[in-house]
Amino acid sequence: MTFYLIGLGLEKDSITVAALEILKTCDKIYLENYTVNFPYELTELENSLKTSITKLNRDGVESEYTVEEAKSKDIALLVYGDALSATTHMHLIIKCKKLGIPFRIFHNTSILTAVAETGLQIYKFGKTTSMPNWKEHINKPTSFMKIIKENLQINAHTLILTDIDLNFKDSISQLIESSKLEKIVLEKTIAISNAGTKNQLILFDTLENLKEKDIKMPFCLIIPSKLHFIEEEAIESLKEK
Repeated sequence: MTFYLIGLGLEKDSITVAALEILKTCDKIYLENYTVNFPYELTELENSLKTSITKLNRDGVESEYTVEEAKSKDIALLVYGDALSATTHMHLIIKCKKLGIPFRIFHNTSILTAVAETGLQIYKFGKTTSMPNWKEHINKPTSFMKIIKENLQINAHTLILTDIDLNFKDSISQLIESSKLEKIVLEKTIAISNAGTKNQLILFDTLENLKEKDIKMPFCLIIPSKLHFIEEEAIESLKEK
């Protein structure tokens, strides 16, 4: 029996052919459901993959019982994007190794590669950071600004991933307030909505202007640093006419 960790890519039909064939052999298929706002409904994914899928919350994944099930069944865990990039589930693979359970990993595209469509060069990105939802905290944590500052100091771009329940307008408001608190000047920002899907939208503007936009989930933000002339030309084309 085998445990399969499978990246879905960014669209409901972006799964690789090899992974799709494996799903046909699985006894049970789970979906990691707590790290992203999906751009489609579960029923749409089930129709696309032609199979039944069980959602798993954080406790369900972290309990590692999916790996335990793989002792006697073929089990698949589906992950939005890539299986190990934006969200690491390496602990499940380590568990498989400890128990002697065969496993396979199927990689796919993720937001970490899709950001190249902005025109920014992948190798010029620094550390990725996450923005929490202030509504869930007594204080207003601004630790993500430390990563932005570090990246700016080495002329590296910053990808900001946001909490699953943080909407776009609030994320921009938090970024504006945080930059003031940390005394970091942020001129223009890139916003990407529904990356890698037919509804993809990429905008490049000031934070104040972006705050007025109707941006759908899932989305992420990018703080550009020093630009190559090709990057400059590419992101200028993102401006609304």
